[in-house]
Amino acid sequence: MKFLNASILCFFLLVSTGCSTIGAVWESGKTVVTGTVDAVVAGTSQLVGAVAEDVADTTAFVVDTTAGLVETVAQKIDEETDELQDESPNE
Repeated sequence: MKFLNASILCFFLLVSTGCSTIGAVWESGKTVVTGTVDAVVAGTSQLVGAVAEDVADTTAFVVDTTAGLVETVAQKIDEETDELQDESPNE
């Protein structure tokens, strides 16, 4: 009978300890997963913002460079046409 009482007591102690351990593991896992998801979402948000900013900067650079190139070509064409106009016979 003593063995039966001791066995029942040990069983309840093991089960109660196991339940609290499972609860602690569950809470730890939940904390790790939510922290990881939060970090990934924040990192992704920062990455998307940085890429968008870089694309906008690159686009502005290309537009500025193209505008400068077009202006330079227009000036060169204007100079060439002015030279051609000067070579026309005088009246």
